[in-house]
Amino acid sequence: MTDSDAYLKAWEPDNVVPYPRAEWLDEFAAPAAAYPEVDFLPLDMSAVYTADLDDARLELYSRIELQMGEEGSLALAVVGAVPADKDDMLFCLDADSGQILLLGIDDGTLELVNSTFKALTEFLYHFALFIDADTGSAGRAQRARALRATLTGIDREALADGESWWSVALLQLERAKG
Repeated sequence: MTDSDAYLKAWEPDNVVPYPRAEWLDEFAAPAAAYPEVDFLPLDMSAVYTADLDDARLELYSRIELQMGEEGSLALAVVGAVPADKDDMLFCLDADSGQILLLGIDDGTLELVNSTFKALTEFLYHFALFIDADTGSAGRAQRARALRATLTGIDREALADGESWWSVALLQLERAKG
């Protein structure tokens, strides 16, 4: 477990945004253990995550009721986006399970990003540490493999599929020439 001071140091105090943790704990069915213990998220994390949705189609923390046909509906809350595609690729909290899913708005796709909201914040924390320690391409691939091992220990499910969001992001770092 990472404490709030460590998150603030890694993400920098001026690069965080609060999220309605207490409200969501009361309102959503997701178990309390699925939530991070902090009530803030990073605003911007390089190429992997952003909570800055000012010019996107949906706002941060927007609610989405996704119709799933005979299976009913899926209640989601937007917790961020892919920086390069803020209008279409959104990180969403599944209000029932606590999972983080990547929603492709235009094509309606859903992909598991993390098995819990807490795991997403841990991944972003370790990714921030990786970025802060980066001194260029020399040694980056080896450090990326070590990061993969750390992240797998946090949330094996997020990296089980070689085509998952985190697997692809890490593969790009592991292929760094140096």
